[in-house]
Amino acid sequence: MSVFLRWGVFGILGVAALLYAYNASKHMAESRAARTASGASAPAPAAPVDETPRATATPASPVAAPAVAGEKPRVASARCEAELEVARRATDMRKQGAPLDRVLRMQEIAWQESAERRARLETVATRWFNYEGDFRAETLRIAVINDCEGANPAP
Repeated sequence: MSVFLRWGVFGILGVAALLYAYNASKHMAESRAARTASGASAPAPAAPVDETPRATATPASPVAAPAVAGEKPRVASARCEAELEVARRATDMRKQGAPLDRVLRMQEIAWQESAERRARLETVATRWFNYEGDFRAETLRIAVINDCEGANPAP
């Protein structure tokens, strides 16, 4: 086989590989767009990134949790409210198809000064990101606050 024939075969195979990769990526983009369109009729706009860190270690005024039928309203601490926000964002990001590492890099988790608190929020985000199923807002709130109170008992 001559040198020109070999390079010609390699050239043809190279062009064929590039066309295959192009068509495959186009097909993947179309299927992702179709999946996103069928999963959510109107995707939520990305929240603007706030460059100022928020201090969540200092407890704010307690917020009353909605009462279950026949129960008194429960009061959630600022720590539990932060965990609830992380759980909400994790479930929303899962619906949008975001990867777990992006969830773990969100502002509420990454900017925590305490390693213990950051680890707890990472655990909450991972749990709710991996959870199969769809929750109503009240059900998610009750589950997250119960879990938070169980992990952080009141003094």
